Amino acid sequence: MTGRRFSLALAGAAAAAGLLGCAGREPTSPVTQAQSITASRLQRRVADIADDSMLGRATPSPALDRLAAYAVAQFQASGLRPGAGAGFIQTWSAPRGPAPNVAGVLEGSDASLAGEYVVFVAHMDHIGTPGSAEGCAAVGADSICNGADDNASGTAAVIELARAFAGLEPRPRRSLLFLLVSGEELGLLGSQYYVAHPAVPVARMVAAVALDMISRNAPDSVLALRLAAGSLDTLATAVAAAHPELGLRLHVATGGGSDHVSFAQSGVPAVALFAGLHADYHRPTDSADRIDAGKAAHIARLAFYLGLELANRNARPSAAPPPRPVPAAADAAP
Repeated sequence: MTGRRFSLALAGAAAAAGLLGCAGREPTSPVTQAQSITASRLQRRVADIADDSMLGRATPSPALDRLAAYAVAQFQASGLRPGAGAGFIQTWSAPRGPAPNVAGVLEGSDASLAGEYVVFVAHMDHIGTPGSAEGCAAVGADSICNGADDNASGTAAVIELARAFAGLEPRPRRSLLFLLVSGEELGLLGSQYYVAHPAVPVARMVAAVALDMISRNAPDSVLALRLAAGSLDTLATAVAAAHPELGLRLHVATGGGSDHVSFAQSGVPAVALFAGLHADYHRPTDSADRIDAGKAAHIARLAFYLGLELANRNARPSAAPPPRPVPAAADAAP
């Protein structure tokens, strides 16, 4: 672990100042924007989010609040409007105190479709240190479960997706909702709360794409987890096949364990892009130096192309009937 004591608040302010100063640039293409999601950008974000100074981001914790403030600054820099009612942060009551969700919206360009939303969601919490309730266990002298893959990788990807989509001109036809939740490790609590108290009606959510643990295992393999078969996973397969440059073999599997469950159980077509479990899962050894940032970038680009297709096509994906309740154990294997 690096123990660099990185200040997310300062980094967010610097990013906001820099990006806002670039307003008015010439529009760029979808391919250019997708390719702007790079391994180096994701590696830096994951290293900062999973730094020892963040103490494993338990729900709730001061470190999680710092990460939420950082995410707000990034969303503001991308020109998003608040997606949690009056602001970017939605506060909910976790078992041990108040915890944050962060939500931002990029408005769609088509007046007839801008009232519908494609959701990108990732959980920003992890399991903290041995003193937290989530169950982190020390390995030797290392007592911080940094959660680089789980789920700094997905958190970084959602922030990058917001930045990449904000550069499109024209914007996607439908609006995009970028959501970072806490309490996933406690049983999907943050995403359940957002779905129960959304800033936009659930009926207007066209689809939800979760990103969870996207930076480990074979570089060419990714799962699309869903609760029941539907046209969204068929579309995800087609999008992956249409972009062989990503080098990804997408496998559709039935499974829960991440925040797509909260949306699917409310009738929203939902998938989770997931690269699989590994030996460092929920251990202090899930550190930033072990991620495959190139793979994470390719999966984030896949999410970009999938979200763009969902936002621009006339038809909404079909929703399977709300499935029976799925155990809320976090990050369950498919």
